[in-house]
Amino acid sequence: MNATMQSYFKNELYSDVKHAEFLTELNRACGIPIEFRVAEMPIFIGKDMQLKLEQSAVDIIKACIDPHHISYSTQAIPDAFNVPNQTQKPLFSVIDFAITQDTNGEYQPKVVELQGFPSLFGYQLRYIESVCNVYGLKQYSGFPGRIDTQYFTTILRESLIGKHDPDETCLLEYKPDQQKTRPDFSVIEQLTGMKTTDIESIKQEGNALYHQRNGKWVRIRRIFNRAIADELVEKSAKVPFDWRDALDIEWAGHPNWYFLISKQSLPLITHKAIPKTLFLSELTDIPTSLEPFVLKPLFAFAGKGVNMNPQPSDIDLIPINERSEYILQEKINYADCIDTPFGVNKVEIRIMLIWPEHEESPIPVMSLARTGRGPMMGVRYNNIPWTGSSGCLFG
Repeated sequence: MNATMQSYFKNELYSDVKHAEFLTELNRACGIPIEFRVAEMPIFIGKDMQLKLEQSAVDIIKACIDPHHISYSTQAIPDAFNVPNQTQKPLFSVIDFAITQDTNGEYQPKVVELQGFPSLFGYQLRYIESVCNVYGLKQYSGFPGRIDTQYFTTILRESLIGKHDPDETCLLEYKPDQQKTRPDFSVIEQLTGMKTTDIESIKQEGNALYHQRNGKWVRIRRIFNRAIADELVEKSAKVPFDWRDALDIEWAGHPNWYFLISKQSLPLITHKAIPKTLFLSELTDIPTSLEPFVLKPLFAFAGKGVNMNPQPSDIDLIPINERSEYILQEKINYADCIDTPFGVNKVEIRIMLIWPEHEESPIPVMSLARTGRGPMMGVRYNNIPWTGSSGCLFG
């Protein structure tokens, strides 16, 4: 992390005209208007921080397939969402790291949360390309690890499509036309030929699923699932199949990993990048002061339900039989490390990994960043100048 580099970007490269040009290029490249706020700067990552982020992400995801971890986390899979033929490792996973500062003044990554679920692989590629083109930053890499655009697009296509015709595959989502992540869906189609299918629009015949392509019902052979279980439940989605059925389907990322790797994993793993985390159900006494902790539901997405300043009365309101669905996590003090014209920002960096079946370790292939000046880094919480969604440039 390099505040000097941010100052250089601000003073020497940035202008309102240039930013408008960048946003125009990014929207054009995605093919669909971007509805969330895109920050005025990329986040520059030095080599030391890059290595810390990569190694921490790999170590933690590998720890998540330990048999003890799996045996414990399996109980978190709701019966209605327990999909057969679970794979031995997650094809896709992501870890969000807050950038903190230790007592020696060194920047250190700390895990905010993690998920055995994919992220914005397509959109972030277009972000990298657009910011480098418009600002003349092609000397930087947009990828963690030693990979390039060709490797990234190849491994992404192999992971999503496999050996199938793209029409026999789909990005499965609930009401995709209403999702703010639509630009990512568009780029995935550009890169792989895989189109999006609304989960409510498919049909089942026997153990096979079908969707419409070019006016015809086509059998689905492989699914890249982006539908979030809690949204399906919250919106009473009409899913025309049972997740528990032995469907004749390949999963590009088995759905069970959404539950197997989650905030629930944090109390189970010992790693210097993971802050102290406790299952709420394991507290015998509620501390008088909860100031050092954040209260989080295990499976809510995009920061929903997070209580940054919990009180004992908040815990009292949670029924005993539901407390296993919450954690208390030691508060993370984000470092003020990104210089902007409106003050110094904090930053959170997501490392995205793909773990092909033939590889011994997951591969960090993409990243994203969120930056802001408030207590939470989600894009929905940062909608003022020089905050919001961003991307990382390495080197």
